[in-house]
Amino acid sequence: MRVLRLRSGLDAKTLFSRLDKEDAVAVRSDAIGSVEEAELAFHLAQRAFANKTNIAKKLKYEFLLWVSGKTDIASAMKTTAPGERSDANGFLVVLFPGREHENLLKLLDAEELPLKLKEKAEPLALERISLSRIS
Repeated sequence: MRVLRLRSGLDAKTLFSRLDKEDAVAVRSDAIGSVEEAELAFHLAQRAFANKTNIAKKLKYEFLLWVSGKTDIASAMKTTAPGERSDANGFLVVLFPGREHENLLKLLDAEELPLKLKEKAEPLALERISLSRIS
């Protein structure tokens, strides 16, 4: 898994349309606060598939559920979706194994920005992700 910060002139609808068939997902620049949060959500999504406890049918959507702390895809997407146009901070794209980012930049008509994510997460962020499915 790899996280990139991008900026693109595409509107949100076109962005999602172009990512639909890709093994990648776009989120608001503040939806993921650290590399550790992204790694935890990815690990939990993979584990959900391995244990057959996944809610989503695709890994990228299961990842969104975990990173957002939601249990339904519509609210996870609404919570994490980039704005209509990317601002100065851009948006984050999470690429899942096997996806090359050079081709993605062309697909999204985007430029790569410095990542600017902390390495370590705040304890409450990890707790929010980890405990999101405990009822």
